[in-house]
Amino acid sequence: MRKVILDFTFALVFVLTISCSKEDAKPHGPIVPQGEVTREFLSQIRVGKDGRFQYWNQDSPALKELKAFVAAVTDPNCKGYVPPQDRVATFDVDGTLMCETAPYYFNWMLFFHRYLHDSTFAPPEEDRLWAAEAEEYVLANRKNKKEWGLKQQELQAIGFRGMTDSQFSGYVSDFINGENVIGLTNLKWGTALYWPMIEAVSYLVANDFVVFLCSGVDRDVCRVISEGIYDIPKYHMIASDVNYVLENQPEWVEMVSSEDYEYTPGEEVQRGDFMQLGTAINKIIKMRRELGQKPILSWGNSSGDYPMFHYTNRDNLYPHISFCLLCDDTERELGNPDKAAKCKADCEQNGWIPVSMRDEWWTIYGPQVKRTGL
Repeated sequence: MRKVILDFTFALVFVLTISCSKEDAKPHGPIVPQGEVTREFLSQIRVGKDGRFQYWNQDSPALKELKAFVAAVTDPNCKGYVPPQDRVATFDVDGTLMCETAPYYFNWMLFFHRYLHDSTFAPPEEDRLWAAEAEEYVLANRKNKKEWGLKQQELQAIGFRGMTDSQFSGYVSDFINGENVIGLTNLKWGTALYWPMIEAVSYLVANDFVVFLCSGVDRDVCRVISEGIYDIPKYHMIASDVNYVLENQPEWVEMVSSEDYEYTPGEEVQRGDFMQLGTAINKIIKMRRELGQKPILSWGNSSGDYPMFHYTNRDNLYPHISFCLLCDDTERELGNPDKAAKCKADCEQNGWIPVSMRDEWWTIYGPQVKRTGL
């Protein structure tokens, strides 16, 4: 009888072992809630100074590079030691910390929602028709026409013009917590954040890095998306900007003549017109203006981040490193193999560290998120 029980137990363990998926077979971090993951759960994903990552494959080359770099710059006895105040790290947002194209950039999806699917907003008919044409094209092709970029930014700013900080933040919060991404199951924009990257940011923060988000997304949008997740202060956002005006300020009073208008106590500061993108070379211009020094670590995912990489690695006073996340996972994410291959080749040519979602991450959004065929 004892032998029968032992044989049965062995058979059961064997069956359970071979029936586990690749993700199920690896060590878990915090327990994943049933159904959709919440932002509260994501806020609990943390890696301490000791570097115990749970959502990266432990044989990841990029993870080993990250740990070795952090060990070198934080050890006072190491030649490459960097004082805490100079351990500046900059991270892109779309495609680096969160889903980039589901089916398209977050800024565009928020714009479409405001102009086409928000019953509380009535844009001019000409602008609504332009938004409808752009939405149809973008959803069908997962790209926009190059000449549309500036107009979309200008119209988006107009669509939220006059909102206070709390009104706009509340609007964006409602959107990210209520809008499902397209192409992936059990995922809203507010939880479409890469678990391994939450770990990477928290690891740097734990090791006294000063982390900034550097994005083409609206600066206030970055604040809402990151709040409670990354332990990054609201003033550590370098991104696209709109002007701000006082609620009773006449339109003719521009920034250069602001002394001509007298502030009335109690006046609200409101969002105004579009001012400047935070993409490509504007990233390094804004970084120079707002940081006053170069980062020693930068992380991005596309050619739009290459200026940031070059800026980090040229004539830097300290040891430096750049990571480029490759969108090469077409099963757990809406990957783009051609773009990933190009980025990987560029990494090899420039000495940047490529990071494969497909090969180096145990999970992206958690096992409950599946691709739906987009």
